Amino acid sequence: MPTITTLIPAYNKEFLGETLLGLARQTFRDFRVILSDDSPGDEITQLIQSGHYGELGRTLDLQVVRGPKNARLNHQALIDRWAGDSPFVHLQLDDDVVFPEFYRSHIAAHQTGRFSASVSRRWVTHGDTRPVMGINQPAVVAQSPLLHVPVDADTLFRTMVPTCNNWIGEFTHMVMSAEGARAYPRPPVDDLSYYGWLDVGFVLTAVQKAPLVIVRDHLGVFRQHPSQTTHHMNTGIGRVSSMAWVTTALLAWREGRISHADVVTAITWNVGQCLQRFGEDDAVINEFFGLIQAHGANLDQLYAAYKPFWLRVLAMHPATAPSAATTRQEPAFA
Repeated sequence: MPTITTLIPAYNKEFLGETLLGLARQTFRDFRVILSDDSPGDEITQLIQSGHYGELGRTLDLQVVRGPKNARLNHQALIDRWAGDSPFVHLQLDDDVVFPEFYRSHIAAHQTGRFSASVSRRWVTHGDTRPVMGINQPAVVAQSPLLHVPVDADTLFRTMVPTCNNWIGEFTHMVMSAEGARAYPRPPVDDLSYYGWLDVGFVLTAVQKAPLVIVRDHLGVFRQHPSQTTHHMNTGIGRVSSMAWVTTALLAWREGRISHADVVTAITWNVGQCLQRFGEDDAVINEFFGLIQAHGANLDQLYAAYKPFWLRVLAMHPATAPSAATTRQEPAFA
């Protein structure tokens, strides 16, 4: 059994070579890679089998499987395929890159205590991997003298949810413990959950079981480019993501983790973002606006009215419907 299983939900072939190179250069070598090919016509599988990526395909302990042809379900299917088969698991997105000391640094962080996940800092880049900017961290982390900073549930909720600020980052820059990975978010059946933004939902759920540990080194890059999912939000999945902070804030308030004023702040910001993104011509988003206008003065009433709306929105798309929680595993290609 390897120490780490690396899961790559692969769709975009444009940057995959750099992603694989980042893994091949890791100084900590006790890991295996499962790549789930979601590309049209299994194009990535053909490229790997033809030797397009050169030595990378042979340097890595790499297994290629056929993906479900849906980004959210591809993440979920990989987690299901891994099924706890290593002490740690890493969801490496196909357009991001990790630096050579990434795994060594994350394992060192986990060795300092019991954590649901380790999270390192990342540089933001554009089409290439040259850093453009970093992401600010809250004072409790930024001003710590420690390299490895534990973050408990109270701290994470207070610094993330009211301002709708994902300062933690994306899955690429986390290494989950097997215990923590059990909190990977699934579509809810009968009530609100932290399912929405998958990375946000994961950390807010997992931190309730065990703290996060923040590694205050920049150990990778988050690539922003025109073809990434967050640039194409006018879809069913995009609506779910766009409204997810309201779901998160209402549930956090219901659980006593943030204040009434915090929820108002989060809802105000989220509504503004939806207005910018969708305007007033989207029927689903307009219903969302109507619920907040009708019930926003009373959070108990808003929660009661919003819950069936949210569950219905999730059920409208096969990738977010509760039935999507069980995925069929495809056989390995290579």
